[in-house]
Amino acid sequence: MSSRKESPLVVLTRALPPAVVAGMVVQVALVVGGLMIGSLVLGLFLDKQFATKPLLTLSLAFIALPLSVWLTYRLAMRTSARARAQYEAYLESQDESKSLPQEIAGASSDALAHAKH
Repeated sequence: MSSRKESPLVVLTRALPPAVVAGMVVQVALVVGGLMIGSLVLGLFLDKQFATKPLLTLSLAFIALPLSVWLTYRLAMRTSARARAQYEAYLESQDESKSLPQEIAGASSDALAHAKH
């Protein structure tokens, strides 16, 4: 049986499926964009209500910045775990497909041995 190596591009797409990466990119964009736009809108609204022109807008923006970095990290770690699980499932399916012909060959030789007796 020949051992065929897959190209690095195939391994990369198996390890980081494009659908999983695209989902993470969309989530990060929505979270970071939502936090930044939300903090800006809320800060402008509160500054107008309390007559503290740039103070609350800047404060909320500085609070949203580390929060968005932390949430991006959490999303990336969750996506990494999901991609790893999919890659391990792929590797297991590859191992099963390699062992399947050997099992079939072993079963047919057992059947032949029983047929001779």
